Amino acid sequence: MLIIKNFILKISSLRFSILLIIFIAISSGIGTFIPQGNDPQEYIDFYNNAPIFGFINGYQVLRLQLNHIYTSYWFLFSLILLCISLATCSFRRQIPSLKAAIKWTEFKDEKRFYKLQLITNYIISKDVDHILKADSLLRKKGWSILKFENRLSARKGLVGKLGPIIVHIGLIILLIGSAYGNFSSQSKEQYLRLGESLDLINESKNSKVTIKLNKFQIERESDGKPKQFISDLNFLSEEQKLNEIKKTQVNHPIRFKGLTIYQADWSVSNIVMEIDSVLYQLQLKPIPEIGDQIWGLLIELGRENKKNYLLTIDNENGPLKVSNVKDFSESLIYLNNDAVEINSSTLSLKKIIPSSGLIIKNDPSIPFIYFSFTLIIFGTIFSLIPTNQIWILFNKNSNKLFIGGLSNRNLLGFKKEFLKLSEEIKNF
Repeated sequence: MLIIKNFILKISSLRFSILLIIFIAISSGIGTFIPQGNDPQEYIDFYNNAPIFGFINGYQVLRLQLNHIYTSYWFLFSLILLCISLATCSFRRQIPSLKAAIKWTEFKDEKRFYKLQLITNYIISKDVDHILKADSLLRKKGWSILKFENRLSARKGLVGKLGPIIVHIGLIILLIGSAYGNFSSQSKEQYLRLGESLDLINESKNSKVTIKLNKFQIERESDGKPKQFISDLNFLSEEQKLNEIKKTQVNHPIRFKGLTIYQADWSVSNIVMEIDSVLYQLQLKPIPEIGDQIWGLLIELGRENKKNYLLTIDNENGPLKVSNVKDFSESLIYLNNDAVEINSSTLSLKKIIPSSGLIIKNDPSIPFIYFSFTLIIFGTIFSLIPTNQIWILFNKNSNKLFIGGLSNRNLLGFKKEFLKLSEEIKNF
C-alpha cells in the first residue's frame, strides 16, 4: 500500500509531468527526423551505411521501433503515463482545491485576519450597520456573499479554480485522440492530371464520391521558383446529388465529409510530342539524380542510326531539354515552336501536362483533437481569472471593523481593489 501511495505521489508531481512531456517532445522530434512507415529494408540499407549518432544502425532502428515511433509500444506507454499523471494531479490537487474554494470559510475571530495577505481595520460608529452596507456594496460589484449578523465572507472569480481541471481534461482528450488517430487514420497520395478523376468509396455507407481535377495553377516568384499550387476540384455524386467545386492550395486544405484533402505537390506527368510527323504522349518520371523537380525519360531518336537521348523538363512551361547520353550535347525544344532536328529525327513539343499532387487523409480523431484544443484554450483563459476573497468582521467590544483579503494571483491588482473597497466601506 505504501509503495502504491509513493508511486501516485511521484507520478502526480509537476517534475514528473514536465520530464514526461520533454521525453514525448524529443521522441516526436526524432519521428520528424527519421522517415516513418517505410519498408524495413530501406532503413537497413540506409542506416547501416550512415548510422544515427554514429552507432544506431538500421537493425537497431527497427528494434527500437524508430520506424513507427507514434505507434510504438514505448511511445504509447508514455502517453498513457502522462494521462495518468494529469488525472492523478487533478484528483490530488486541483479537485480538492476547487472543493476548498467552494466551501465557505468563516472568520469569527479577529486573530485569523493577521494571517491574511491584506488586512486593515477601522474604529467605526455603532450607529451605522457597516456589515449590511458592505453586503449591498459587494453584491453590486459582482461578489458572492455569505452574511451573518456581525461578519460576512465574499468571493469572486471562483471559475478560475476550474481552469486547471479543464486544461488537464483537454490534454487527456488530446493525448487519447492523438493515439487513436495514429492507429485509425488513413492517408493516400494521388497525382491527378487535368480532367482526371478519382473515386472515393465509403464501403460502410455504400456511397461513392468522384473527385475530378478541373483546373491546376502554379504561381511562381519573380525568380521562377514555385510560390503556390492551386487545384480546383469538382466533387460529384449521383447518389447524393452532389456537384460542387472546391479549391485547395498549400496550407489551405479542403474539409469534406470527414476527409481532409491537402495540396501537397505537383509534377510534370506527361508531354505530347510530334516525332517524325507522329504524335506521342510520353509519360515522365522524376529523376532525383539530376535534381529536385526534374522529370524525364530515355528515348531513341534517329531514322537509321538510332541513339539514346534523355528528355528532361523542370516546369510546366518548358523548354524541353534533349541530351545525348554519350557526348552530353544538348538541344532545347520550346512549346509550340518550330520543330528541331536531332539525329535526323524532327521533334516538336505540342503540350506539357502537369499533375496536381494531393494527399487525401481520413482521420477520425480530428473532432477529438479540435474539442481538446477548445477545452485547453477555455481552461487557460479561466486559469487567468484570479479567485479573490474578502472577510469583514465587526468587533462590538472594541468598535473595530476588520477587513481582510486573499487572492491566488495578481495580488498587486487585487490590493488596489481591496484598498478602494475598504475606503468605501469605512466612509459609510
